[in-house]
Amino acid sequence: MASSSARTLSRGAACLPCRKLKAKCDGNKPACGRCIANNRPDDCEYAVGGEVTRSRLLEENIALLEARIRELENPAEAPSVRLHDPRRQSEATAGSSRSTHPEISSVQLCPPAMPPPTGSISPPTPQERQVLLQTFMANASQVGFFLNPTRFVHAMSLPREAPGAVSESLANAVYLWGSRWSSSNTLRAKEPYFCRNAVQAVTGTMLFAQPMAPSNGVLYTIQTEVLLGLYFMATGRSLEGKYHGVAAIALTMGSKLHQLDAVSLARAGMDPVSIGEKIHAFWAVYAMDKEWALALNVSPSICQRGRSAVRVTTPWPLSVEAYEQVRRSSSLDFGTLFMNGQQGIISARRGFNYLIDDYMRGLIDDSGDEFSRLAIRAKATALCDSALYLSSMYRNDMPNRGEWLAQFTTLDNTIERFHRQVAAIRNRGVEDMREMAVSRTFACVAAIQLHSVFVNHQPASRQKSLSVAIASARALDVIDLNQCRHLEPVIAMYWPIICKVLIEEIMRLRANPAGVRPEDFAMITSSLDRIMGAMAHLSQTSPLMGALPFTAWTISHTDMSNQPQTWQRYSNCVPPPNVKEHTVLFYFHRGPS
Repeated sequence: MASSSARTLSRGAACLPCRKLKAKCDGNKPACGRCIANNRPDDCEYAVGGEVTRSRLLEENIALLEARIRELENPAEAPSVRLHDPRRQSEATAGSSRSTHPEISSVQLCPPAMPPPTGSISPPTPQERQVLLQTFMANASQVGFFLNPTRFVHAMSLPREAPGAVSESLANAVYLWGSRWSSSNTLRAKEPYFCRNAVQAVTGTMLFAQPMAPSNGVLYTIQTEVLLGLYFMATGRSLEGKYHGVAAIALTMGSKLHQLDAVSLARAGMDPVSIGEKIHAFWAVYAMDKEWALALNVSPSICQRGRSAVRVTTPWPLSVEAYEQVRRSSSLDFGTLFMNGQQGIISARRGFNYLIDDYMRGLIDDSGDEFSRLAIRAKATALCDSALYLSSMYRNDMPNRGEWLAQFTTLDNTIERFHRQVAAIRNRGVEDMREMAVSRTFACVAAIQLHSVFVNHQPASRQKSLSVAIASARALDVIDLNQCRHLEPVIAMYWPIICKVLIEEIMRLRANPAGVRPEDFAMITSSLDRIMGAMAHLSQTSPLMGALPFTAWTISHTDMSNQPQTWQRYSNCVPPPNVKEHTVLFYFHRGPS
């Protein structure tokens, strides 16, 4: 039998690399002999007839993205190419032909875990859309919503083709969260419909940016990516969540929103509310990046250390009402809201006249700052990020131990001061107090993370971790969970850190009960009950709360007052034969048996 290398290939039947080099190809599949000999079998692909190849897919995607960029840069002009799924066109041309690289050709525009379109889910009626919008707006602050609420609701009422109307992708992302939070089974059943539509609509726009003064279209895309990223994170689909989160960060940084010159924009005629939306867009993405980086134990994309450090000069976010006040008032102009500061800093009328880098170095007294939920969230997440970074740098034999300890002390004092300020905020609206509970939790986790390097051999660090864990449970006292049925999804990743501190202290006290006051032990157990009860309550609407990768066990014990207690298993999972050291044990206290 003649060898495969001896056969003559028809014209155009050689693989693409051999055709490019004008070299002889044996035509073997999936990789020819020459590509294997050159140790590049993955590059070997054939383009016969209508067969879809990786190169063709990339070329089509590049052409589509370039066309989309031109369309967004010149919205008044008709688009030269309308976005679509290039695989559908290729498959229609090729008939039953399929690529030799199925992992590329089978990529879907809709999320992999989402059921394929079946047509069984009917589109929502106008009344249902209105209900979903109202449901979303009631909890929007907990999922990174940064647009002006009044303008956004108006834009949602406009026809999709009207100037200023909300994009199709953002509208579906809003309805997606509204359906997830809805108490109606009919509306919740439409969740896959909105998810698929939102992902399909936003595909192809995430790489576009407009430096310094992004349009509403770009802000809508950033907002869509933030909502989708948090949705997938909250539903346990972290890979898709990170994808959309990174897209939001890339578009934000590419648009230079981290170095926004608010005064120049105001002098150019932009109204204060629009400037406020751009400022809020950056800080919402900044906070999302920091809080999820710690939850997933990865480095944040917006780095502020080392050679790749990003200098942030965007003004601190004020309240939505502050920007609207300037727009409505005839006696105020934007200059009264902002003023020039040192080093190009733009600040509010009261406070916020500093950069975040100076705040993190403990150089700022921010006690006089105006109230801003987003500014508080940004500071809380930045403190968590710094605590994680500093604790990861510690080594027993580190040469610069003195410098590290100085940074430790500064950051510890900054976290403590921030915690006191947030804990002192009382008697504000439901949204404000819900945000205070979340930000206070971040501050507690920051302190726990910072002291984690000393907690096993320094009683002061152990006591500090315990006190902030108890304080985290007390933070829930400022909100009514029956009214606030939804919290920031990432909280589900932070509460286990706090529960771990409480559980370890309970086990330590049980092992050495001498001198332990019953009331102290009761305070720890009640704090654990408070957090675990909140997680159980919120798990009804947040899958992440009820699907954490932690195991709970059933044990019986006697507390400090010799009162027998029953600790029941919090989850229904079966305990594995052995428990790794990093496993967090959850015990749900059910009271006296």
